Amino acid sequence: MRNENASFIKPTNALVDRRRFLQASGACGLTLLAPELARSRAQGPRDEKIRLGVIADVHQDIMHDGVERITAFLSDMQSQQAHGIVNLGDFCVPHSRNDPFMAKWNEFTGSKFHVLGNHDTDGGFRREQTVEYYQSPGRYFSQDLHGLHLIALDGNDPDGKPGYPCNVNDEQLKWLEADLQATHLPTVIMIHQPIDGFDKHVRSSAKVREVLANENRRVGFRKIILVLSGHAHLDYIKETDSIPHVQINSASYAWVGKKHANYSAEIQAKYPSIASTCPYAEPLWASLTFDLKAGTIQIQGRETTWVGPTPWELGFAEDDYQRSRELSRPAIASHRIDI
Repeated sequence: MRNENASFIKPTNALVDRRRFLQASGACGLTLLAPELARSRAQGPRDEKIRLGVIADVHQDIMHDGVERITAFLSDMQSQQAHGIVNLGDFCVPHSRNDPFMAKWNEFTGSKFHVLGNHDTDGGFRREQTVEYYQSPGRYFSQDLHGLHLIALDGNDPDGKPGYPCNVNDEQLKWLEADLQATHLPTVIMIHQPIDGFDKHVRSSAKVREVLANENRRVGFRKIILVLSGHAHLDYIKETDSIPHVQINSASYAWVGKKHANYSAEIQAKYPSIASTCPYAEPLWASLTFDLKAGTIQIQGRETTWVGPTPWELGFAEDDYQRSRELSRPAIASHRIDI
């Protein structure tokens, strides 16, 4: 069931122009009390711009060129002098074959954040093993970064139902509520599976959104300024309870589950699952700039092309969400959000 308080913002291929920005900021406007923003600015970089690189769903265990994709991302983040980078999940399983992939990620000299994805425990691994392999503080945690409060949630709590676990349990919700109350900083939520008003992926998403909305009501301003998620391999922003939820598209592909020719027979033989994807020719990621002086969040995306046939050329039908040409495309749109 969709949230009645949710609204949808269509992605664009370039920065919105002035007229569209005014429309978007009216829909996604975020109001911070002046003292809270001033405190955050005091903790920020000299230019008051916090730069965060975000990449999702690399799927190193499926892709033949995962190392090359993460290398391109890190090169861009180093050149932009990003303060931190975020892996939004479905990164890699904690197997020694992925040591070169992790070694490349760990070359980044700034802050590094990992969010657990449902595929990060494929092959019988436990979440705790993946956390240790990633050298992450925990399955869920929070950390301040130059005046921003970043919260990583784990959307993989079991609830006794079949399939991949897709739940945030009550224990984690209580921790989230306490953590939010303990900070005065503008807060960004990071979770692998979307918890927006589409209500497609996390069974307890309405409970998580209630915690976020209640905290904003409690303090009387928009403390939670953004929710970042991956998992869906789509590109959109959806506002729910006056909080923009940004879906970060996969770095690598759209999953179709239908084997077909995309890469060479040699690559498909070595990486058999890749035949069930519609890959992106170049890796996708987003560069986020939180400008505390201007009061904006700038999302700079990327665009590439398909490798092989598109989902539509393979005969898949469109719907209003998961297989829409508008949302399922080899791109991450650029946006500007007013805070």
